[in-house]
Amino acid sequence: MFILYGTRRKIKIDRSLGNRVCPNCHHTVEQSLAREKAAATIFFIPVFGWTTKRMIYCPCCGTAKMLSRSEYKEMKKA
Repeated sequence: MFILYGTRRKIKIDRSLGNRVCPNCHHTVEQSLAREKAAATIFFIPVFGWTTKRMIYCPCCGTAKMLSRSEYKEMKKA
């Protein structure tokens, strides 16, 4: 008998921040408040998950500015 296990990472978009200028690609695009979620899986079924990173995400170039937990909560409320 064998057991398939592993991890999975996914970016979850929480809120749109409107049009902003990206510091990396210098395009004016709609940036988002996002978090990277990880999950441990058994037989491709998520068993438990956790948040690894909180960020402002640019969909144009894919870069992200990392945020602390308190900064993330403050931006999500506003």
